[in-house]
Amino acid sequence: MPADVVAVCQGHWERWKHDCSGFAHAVADELGISLEGNANQMVDAMNADGSGWIKLGHSGSQAQKYANDGYFVIAGLKASGHGHVAVIVPTTQNSAYPIGYWGRYGGTGRQNTALNWSWNHTDLQQVDYFAIRIPGGGQ
Repeated sequence: MPADVVAVCQGHWERWKHDCSGFAHAVADELGISLEGNANQMVDAMNADGSGWIKLGHSGSQAQKYANDGYFVIAGLKASGHGHVAVIVPTTQNSAYPIGYWGRYGGTGRQNTALNWSWNHTDLQQVDYFAIRIPGGGQ
C-alpha cells in the first residue's frame, strides 16, 4: 500500500513547523528514506551521483507529477547560512506551483500550500526538485 505522505507530514507538522530540515528529516525517516543534515547538506546529498535521488531540475510541474505518482519529493535551495527545503505532497489542487509542507527556521512554515509561499519569486525559479521511490511504495 502506498505511503500517505500528506498524513505523515501532518503527523510531524506541530513539532517541526519551525525547522525546515528537521521537518523534512522526520517525514523522510518515517517513510524509510535517509535524509540527513541541514538544508544545504540535504541538497548536496540529493545532488550527489549515486544518491538514488532522481534530479528533476527546476521543474515544479515534474515535481508535482512525481509526488502525485507516489514518490517522495523534496524541493531545495542552498543559501549562505541557511538553505531551505520543503516536502512536495500529492494533490488534486490545480495550482501553478507544487503543493507542499515545510518548516521555517525563525518563523512558522506552511501546510498543504503552494510553494510560491515558501520562496520569493526570484529564488523560486532556482529551486531544485528531487524524487525518490518510497520503500514499499509499489513504484
